[in-house]
Amino acid sequence: MIEAVLRHIKNYFITEVHAGNFTISGGELTNADFMKDGYYLIWGSKYNDAVHIYPDDTLTDEEFSGDIALMNPPEDFLTVCEEIEEYMASDMASPSPYKKESFGGYSYELEDSSAGSWQRVFASRLNQWRKI
Repeated sequence: MIEAVLRHIKNYFITEVHAGNFTISGGELTNADFMKDGYYLIWGSKYNDAVHIYPDDTLTDEEFSGDIALMNPPEDFLTVCEEIEEYMASDMASPSPYKKESFGGYSYELEDSSAGSWQRVFASRLNQWRKI
C-alpha cells in the first residue's frame, strides 16, 4: 500500500541514489554496502522494481544495472499509510457508489465513482507531502 500512496503524492522521500550493477542472490542484495535499515526503491530491475524494506530476503534473484534509492519517509506519513490500509480493509472503503439529492419534490441519483476512495478520504492529510 505504501507504494501506491507514494506514487499518488509523487514523493518517495528519497535521500540518496546509487547507480550501478547490482546482484540479488538468495533473495538479498549482495553488493550494496550503502544499504541501511529502512525503505528503499529499486529502478531498472526486471523483477524487483518496487519499494522494499531493508533487510529484505524476498527479492527475486537477478543481476541488473539500475538505481537503488534510499528513502526516509516521515513517521507521520507512515502512520497515515497504516490508517489507509485499515480503511481499505474496512467497510468504509466501499460505500454506495451513488450520490442522491432531492429538493422541492424533485430527486435524482448519480453514480459517484470516487466515493469512499482512499485518495479522496485522506487527501487533506496527504497534501502536506504532495509534490507537483
